[in-house]
Amino acid sequence: MNKTHLITVLLVLAISGTAKNIYVNNESGSNSFNGLAAVPSGDGQTGPVASIDYGISLLQTSDVMEVANTGKPYQQPYPGETDKPLYVNTGGTFEKPLVINGNGAVISGLAVIPENKWTRISEGIFSLPFWPMSNMYKGYKQQNYWLDGTHIWWVDGQAAPNCKSLEELRKTPGGFWWNKAQKQVLFNLPDGKQFKDLKIELPANSGFYIFKDHTIIKNFIYIFSWDDGFDIAEDPKNAIYKNCVAIDNCGQGFSCHTSGIAYYEDCVAIRCASSGSCDVHWCNSSYVRCIFMNNTFEAGIYAADESIHSYNDCLIVANEPFEQIWQRGNSKMNFNNCVIVGCGNDKAILDVKSGSVLFRNCTIMNADRICNLNDESKFTLCIENCVLANMKSCCFNFPGNTARFSFYGNIYMNAPGNILNGKTFGKTEWTEYLNNNNFEKWSEWSDLNLTGALKSELPQTIKLKNRYGTLLTVGAALPAAVWQRYFELLKVRATPAGVVMRK
Repeated sequence: MNKTHLITVLLVLAISGTAKNIYVNNESGSNSFNGLAAVPSGDGQTGPVASIDYGISLLQTSDVMEVANTGKPYQQPYPGETDKPLYVNTGGTFEKPLVINGNGAVISGLAVIPENKWTRISEGIFSLPFWPMSNMYKGYKQQNYWLDGTHIWWVDGQAAPNCKSLEELRKTPGGFWWNKAQKQVLFNLPDGKQFKDLKIELPANSGFYIFKDHTIIKNFIYIFSWDDGFDIAEDPKNAIYKNCVAIDNCGQGFSCHTSGIAYYEDCVAIRCASSGSCDVHWCNSSYVRCIFMNNTFEAGIYAADESIHSYNDCLIVANEPFEQIWQRGNSKMNFNNCVIVGCGNDKAILDVKSGSVLFRNCTIMNADRICNLNDESKFTLCIENCVLANMKSCCFNFPGNTARFSFYGNIYMNAPGNILNGKTFGKTEWTEYLNNNNFEKWSEWSDLNLTGALKSELPQTIKLKNRYGTLLTVGAALPAAVWQRYFELLKVRATPAGVVMRK
C-alpha cells in the first residue's frame, strides 16, 4: 500500500469513527436531551430529542438519525406568514453517507393557528395571510379559491368546508375561502364560538431540502406541506430519497433544483396541489419504481430548463387537470418500462416544447391523444416498443415536418388512428401509413384487449423490432410491488391525526 493510499484509508476510518446516531421521538423525547439514546436514560441529559428539526441541527458528517414512528405526526409550531422547511445542511461521504431514517413516521406541515394571528374584517369573518408555494395555481386567475382535490382546512381534527367565494363563505359557518387575489384565507367563525374554543390547523411548514452530498432520507410520509415534500436544493451529489410518500401537499411531491443530482426510489406523490415532481435548472434526477397519482394541478411530472431525467418502472396516473407529463425548455426526459394513464378527458398525455422525450417499453393510454405536434415545435420525440391505446381523437396528428420523430416497433389499439398529411390512418389503412412515412417502422395495429391492473397489460407477449432491428417485448410490465402499492394508496386519507385508510 503506497503512502497516499494509506493516508486516504486512515482519513476514511477517522471520519467513520466519529459518526454517531441521533434519535428522535415525539412521545418520549425532549429537546433538552442530547439525542444520543433511543430512550431516556434517567440522567436528565441522555435520551432522544423531540423534534426532527432539532435532531437535524445536531447532525455532523456521516451521522445517522433514527426517527421513531410513534403513530403521532411530527409537527412544528406556526412560523408566521412564511414556512419553516426541514433544511439538511450536513451530508456524508461516498463511503459513509449521512442517513435520516423515518421508520414510516408521518410528518405534518399543519400548524395550529394562534388566536392572535386572525384579523377581523367583518361580522363573523376573519382573515389570515396565506400564500403557499403552489406554483402555477397561484397565478391561475380562472379560480380564486383552493382546489377541491387536496383538502387542507381542519377544525378540531375534522375537514372544514372549502368555499369558492366570499358569498358562499358567509353562508357557511366553519368554512374557509382562499382569496388568492388578496393572498389570504378567510374563515367564518360560527356564532357562539371563539377562536380559543377551536383548534384550527392549516398548512404552514414544509418538507425536506437536501443541500449536501451523499445524503439519504428514507421511510417518511409527509402530509400537508406548505411547499414541497422532498426536495434537492442547490448542487448536492448523490442525494437519495427512498420510500418517501408525499400526500396532499400545497406544492410538489418532489423537486430537484439547480445542479443537484438526485435519486428517488419507491417514492409516491398523491394529490399534491402542483405536479407530483418538478425538476428544473441544470439538475439530473432518476426516479425508480415511483408513483405519481391523482395530483391536482399542473402535470403528473414536470421538467424544465436544461435538466435531465429518467423514469424507470414508474406509474403515472390520473393527474389533473392538464397533461400527465410536461416537458419545458431544453430538458430531456427518458421513460423506460413505465405505465402512463390519462384521465380520459380532452387533454393529451404529453405536452412537449423544445427538448427531447423518449418512451421505451411503455404503455401509454386513456387520453385524447399522445401529444400535440406542429411545425413550430423544436422538440424531438422517440417512441420504441410501446403500447399506445385508448385515444379519443387520434394518437398523433403529424405536422408537415416529421424529421424530429423516431418511432419503432409500437402497437396501436383502440383509437381512430394517426393523422398524416390530413388523412387518418387506422386499422384498414395501416400498411399504407407505414409505406407513406420514413419515421415509423415495424409498428402494428392490434385488436387485442388490454388486461391486468388498470387494463394496461397485453394478454400475451408480443415482440417487435427496435431501431436496430432487434426483437424486443412490447409494452410495460411493472413490478408487482408497484401495483400493490398503488392499490393500497388509493385508500389513503391524510388527516391531522396522521394517515388513515378509507374503508
